[in-house]
Order: sequence, then C-alpha cells, then structure tokens
Amino acid sequence: MQFLINCCKTRPTASDSEQIRRYSSQFNHLQLTEIITIAHIHGVFPLIYHALQVHASELLSSDVFAELKQYNMNIVMQNMRMTAELIRIKQLLAEHDIPILAFKGPALANLAYGDITLRQYGDLDILIKKRDIAKSIALLTKDAYIAEINLAEDTQETFFACVNVIGLEKAIRIEIHWELLAKNYAVAWEETELWLVNDTTRINGVAIPILAYNTHLLYLCAHGSKHLFERIEWICDIDRLIREKPDLAWKDLLEEARAKGMERILLLGLTLCHQLFELPLPTNISTLVLNDPAVKKLATQIIKLHFSTTIIQDKSYRTFWLLWQMREKPADKIRFTLRALFSPKFDDFKSLVLPKRLLFLYPLIRPIRLLTKYFQTS
Repeated sequence: MQFLINCCKTRPTASDSEQIRRYSSQFNHLQLTEIITIAHIHGVFPLIYHALQVHASELLSSDVFAELKQYNMNIVMQNMRMTAELIRIKQLLAEHDIPILAFKGPALANLAYGDITLRQYGDLDILIKKRDIAKSIALLTKDAYIAEINLAEDTQETFFACVNVIGLEKAIRIEIHWELLAKNYAVAWEETELWLVNDTTRINGVAIPILAYNTHLLYLCAHGSKHLFERIEWICDIDRLIREKPDLAWKDLLEEARAKGMERILLLGLTLCHQLFELPLPTNISTLVLNDPAVKKLATQIIKLHFSTTIIQDKSYRTFWLLWQMREKPADKIRFTLRALFSPKFDDFKSLVLPKRLLFLYPLIRPIRLLTKYFQTS
C-alpha cells in the first residue's frame, strides 16, 4: 500500500522515489499480477504506470514493462472511448434541450489530472434536471442503452422521488443523476444552486459543462466518506483537484461545507490528503482539524481499516458507526440516522417490485434490508 501511495503522489520526495525503485526492482510475475490487481481495485493503475516510467523504468525487465504498458494502453483506449461517448451524449441531449453537468470520470480527469488518461473510470456520471429524467432515459433507450431497472409507469414517480441515479449500459455504462447523493446520506444540494453556478472544461476542443469547483470538491469528500475512502483514488482525486487550484478560496469552501452540515466531512478528506499525500493545508484548516478530535480519530480508523495489514471483522457495523460520527451537529446525526433507516434506495426497488397500491411500503422495507446488511454476523 505504501508503494501505491508513493506512486500516486504529485510530488514524491527522494525517499519516496527510492522506495518505488527498491520495491519495483524485486518484481516477479506473481508480484506484478498482485500490483496490477490491487492498483486496478484502487483505481490508480495509470498513476502507478506513470510513476514506474519516471522512477524505475531501467529496473524493470522488458517482459514486465511490456505487460504493464499493454495493461495501461487498455485503460487509455477505454478512457478515450468513454470520453468520446461523453461528448456524443452531451450533444445528443443538447439537441433535445436537455442540459447536463459532467462530474467525476473524464471531466475530473481533465480538471484535476490534466489528462483524461491518468485517471481510471468505469462509467460516465452525468447530472440532469429533474424535469428531464424520463425524457433522458427515453432518448438513451432509443440510442440502444439498456436501463438497469425496468420501471412500471406507475412506479416511476415514486422511484424518481426516492432515488438519485439510474444506470444505463451498452458498450459503456452511463449513470444519469438528478441529485448528487442518495437521500439516505442526508447531504443535499438544491437543484437551483447546482445549476445557478457551474464551470466548463475543454476536452478534445469541446466545452463540457461541469459542476462548480467548490461543489465538485465537496461532492468528492462526501462520496469518499460515504464509502469510507476505501479506494486510494478517492483521496487522490481530492488532493489533485486542490493542487490544481492554488487560488482556492478556502473561506468560501468552508462556509459552503458548514451550510451543508459537512464541515467534518470536508476536514476528513483534507486530513487524509495531508497524511497520505502531504497536501499542504492552510493554517486555519489545520487549526480546525486540531480543534475537532473526531477528524483525526476518523482518519486513523479509515487508514487502519483500508490501508494497513489490520484485519477488521465487523466492517458492516463499523460502517454505520463511522458514518454517524462524521456528522458534527446532533440534528444532522439524527437526520442521517432516520434517512439511513427509512429512505428507500435503488436496491430496494430492484429487490422488490411493488404494485402501485403498495408503493407506500418501500420506507418500511428499507430498515429490514439494512438490518440484514449491517448487523448480520460476519
């Protein structure tokens, strides 16, 4: 894990470089297979390949380097196909007066990494307005995409009100969002604020509308925390996005985080970037971290959980407890608990299709499924 983290650093030290060289000089076929597998799981293989090129290319045998190069080329080609598809889908929806905001995927790769091939992504994330949900799904279905769930007409309204995303696939998977996060996570942006201020990034000469910078950064912190930052890429994304904006208005970012009840979530993401990637933090941010002991405790637990050799047996139960601790306000803790228990999610609709007259039961089905998920014996 330390090798992977060192390879992902924007500015590795001489010691980091030496560790990369020392570790890679011992590669055999079994180790190479393991590195490829773990790097892929953590979504950072392109960064690993790039770091080996820079720091240890002469130490790798021609066979090893050829295998790494081929694996990286597969990712490059896939990223290029997905980027071209993002541009095509953006144009398709625009022709039918459906605006989009891209986030994560090629948009984030271009914005934070400066290169669409340096970040792994397995799907395209697109935000649309709620008014355009049914129309967008119909257009993509006509375009040969297949929705991951077949919704009866009388179920659609309830599904769209409860869920925030639907996936569609053909050769490429697209996730159409009308809200950034699931309701049960109890962090939300009003639709008007998402569309009032946004940015663009140019990919292949095409202007792609994207989330406003602060919104994108806060979303990355929320998304990563929701998954307990179990992948290195989710921490690396935050680190790289911040480094690409030296004039970041930290005061505005903090105010927006506080308004959303996610100051601790933001500080947690920043702390992990600082601890793993030596991200420099302003004095006021460091002071806020010091004044909130929960942040350091959460960061330590997450690192122990995902980036150490410690085996944690009660991950399911621990997940809910850690997510609960990420909320700094008692009211937010209560809201998170209630929504986690009773707000239906995609899986609830997927696992059980109810007729129209019984749709009101979905919030009651949710706690049963949660009890099974979080409190079953490991």
